[in-house]
Amino acid sequence: MLKDIINATKLPHNFCASLIGVDPIQFQEWLEGARPVPSFIIPELSTVLGVSEKRLTEVSSQTPKIEERITPAVWYKLRDAKLGDLDREMVGLVRKLGFFLGQLQQVRGGPVLEYAPVFGAIRSACDKKAPPSAQGSQAAAAFRSVSGLQHGQAGIGELIRGYFRRIGILVIESPLKHSSLEGCCFSVGASSVPCIFVNSLNSTWFRRNSVLMHELCHAIFDLEDDPVAIDFIDPNESEQPKFNEARAQAFAQDALIPQSVLVQFVNRFGLHWDELTPQDLGRLVASAHVEQKLVLAAAFDAGFIDEEQRATYDAFSCAPYVREYSDHALSTREYLKQRVGESPKWIAENRNTEVGTRKLRLPVRYVDEVIKALNDGVISLGKAAEMTMMERGTFTQRFRDLMRAPGLE
Repeated sequence: MLKDIINATKLPHNFCASLIGVDPIQFQEWLEGARPVPSFIIPELSTVLGVSEKRLTEVSSQTPKIEERITPAVWYKLRDAKLGDLDREMVGLVRKLGFFLGQLQQVRGGPVLEYAPVFGAIRSACDKKAPPSAQGSQAAAAFRSVSGLQHGQAGIGELIRGYFRRIGILVIESPLKHSSLEGCCFSVGASSVPCIFVNSLNSTWFRRNSVLMHELCHAIFDLEDDPVAIDFIDPNESEQPKFNEARAQAFAQDALIPQSVLVQFVNRFGLHWDELTPQDLGRLVASAHVEQKLVLAAAFDAGFIDEEQRATYDAFSCAPYVREYSDHALSTREYLKQRVGESPKWIAENRNTEVGTRKLRLPVRYVDEVIKALNDGVISLGKAAEMTMMERGTFTQRFRDLMRAPGLE
């Protein structure tokens, strides 16, 4: 059955062997049934593939198989023709990270599942009979209230990642080359922790804020009935967005830049919607922590600008002014150079890991927790290296100065 399941996911066998950390020949013997899969590997395979441990150990049926019945639910949509091996392999990497996150939570005193009541409160605040955009707006208002991020009527882009981590959501922002995938969300691990993945390649920090909130809406409303939500970089804009997508679009916009925030900024900066300059728009983008198009979409929906003004302002080149007002508009190299000395070297340089030829940038908080667990003596050096998907020597070389040191803040 293991071979049938992996074939159905379209994950290459060699990649799966690298992901599990075994020799490809040995892995092939497991697939062919020439050697049983070790029991200690089963939980990890179960999490990565999204099937029960019992199903993994079943003997393949001799009857003809129906593809829909074989393919694990979380992988079925990942077979989309727009997605390639790299996309599916990245999801496999993230799901393995979810397995280690579950282990880490256990040794650190149990999982933090504060997202569950948050999600429940947001869902209950919505009128299920309302149109999707209205539901998205209602959910956005509930999110800003429940999270406490609405205080000060300011942009929340710098706060959402920390908030996600605090309530137990796994967030991965990592570059994915040759991919049309912009973002996706799914649950990982035995505790079904929501995971949000955002492709950071050629994407600005301001754009990623919108994608993060878009995927959060999918996690809140859709993961109970659909195991994975996928969003592409260039969707077919001629098509009317489906109900779930329209709701997620409204949620992202109204959570990040509701009308009250726009009013606050305009009053604070003394701006006038009828005569915005590129510098004015750049200041709004930098302050709201969202991209130019979203600022204008929010202003248009609020009735502050008309269609003609929206088109005029959309043509503005305000990037130089955004750089003037926000460090997040700098390139990665520029940002790190400017912030040198403000954060540990490992945050900037040492979080990249790889399995086979696939690379992943690990979340800061996750690496932080692994090192804390090592320093507290609840995991071994070998386990810490395994959890960061690095060779033991690589882990030691990168984090030697932090090992056996006081806990990181």
